[in-house]
Amino acid sequence: MSLPEIAARLRRHVLAVLAILVLAAGAAYGFKHTAPSYAETATMVFIPPASTLHPNPFEAVGSTLTKAAGSMAAEVMSPQGQQQVQQAGGTAQMNVELLNGYDLEYPFFSEPYLTVTTTSTSLDAVQRTFTVVTSLITHEFTAQQVQANVTPNNRIQTVLAGDTGPLVQPGSSKRVLGALALLTIVAIFAVAS
Repeated sequence: MSLPEIAARLRRHVLAVLAILVLAAGAAYGFKHTAPSYAETATMVFIPPASTLHPNPFEAVGSTLTKAAGSMAAEVMSPQGQQQVQQAGGTAQMNVELLNGYDLEYPFFSEPYLTVTTTSTSLDAVQRTFTVVTSLITHEFTAQQVQANVTPNNRIQTVLAGDTGPLVQPGSSKRVLGALALLTIVAIFAVAS
């Protein structure tokens, strides 16, 4: 098919081509004027109590720290846990998971860490929800240990490490607009043929 034949087909379907161009321009406008998304992420470390028998306290507790961290993640991400977060004022999306959650078949038991992430288009909602989630994990975990009659010197501690603070999530507008342009061209030629 030659270039004049393609131009002739496009002229025959000018209304359909214009409709596709208007839709693509509307989508591009929507992409450009979407509110930025914010996220805050941190790692929650579960630290074992000091051991007099083992120089490395992680040896004294084995895999129980990772299991405890996993159970806390499951508890917070359950419908009841999410409801508690909402009741305490958390409105952003949240995710709490084991650091090595991608490999639960062979987890790294020496890394009892949770990754806590909140995301929203509202900066305040991200910060508020992050504070609520981390406080909930700490309070619930401590309450479970108190209920199990664990003495204070034998309790597992939680420490927040690597808090990013709320950050704007970068998007690639060039990639999105490039893909939109490519899809527009494909749609125009699909309609014209």
